[in-house]
Amino acid sequence: MIQEIQENRTHKITFRLNNREVKFLDVFSQSTGISRSDTLRKLIQKIQGDVTIIKTDKLLKTLNSLAAEQGRVNNNINQLAKHANQYSKVEDLDPEIFARFNSLLARHLDYQQEINRTFRKIYKTISQ
Repeated sequence: MIQEIQENRTHKITFRLNNREVKFLDVFSQSTGISRSDTLRKLIQKIQGDVTIIKTDKLLKTLNSLAAEQGRVNNNINQLAKHANQYSKVEDLDPEIFARFNSLLARHLDYQQEINRTFRKIYKTISQ
């Protein structure tokens, strides 16, 4: 199908953009890793409902942010678990430590669910 589209490209379209518009087109094209022409073609196809354009820079920043936050939560949970394991008697543990551990574990599970939702959205977007 892609070859069909490329073989039938007999029309040349010329139009003018102002500085702001061409800068936006260039930045957007670079962030998706495709040429200006392909960006405009994909935009037309998207309007027709055929193609999804993915801004990889935004995607990578989002994934990086989620991974960093997940790492911080994991680190906090590990520190609390280490602290709890240092005590030989459970009754010696401060109840606030258990409460904080449970809070961080719940936060961890929330972030894990958010990561899973994000990956499902990414998969759905890419596979369409």
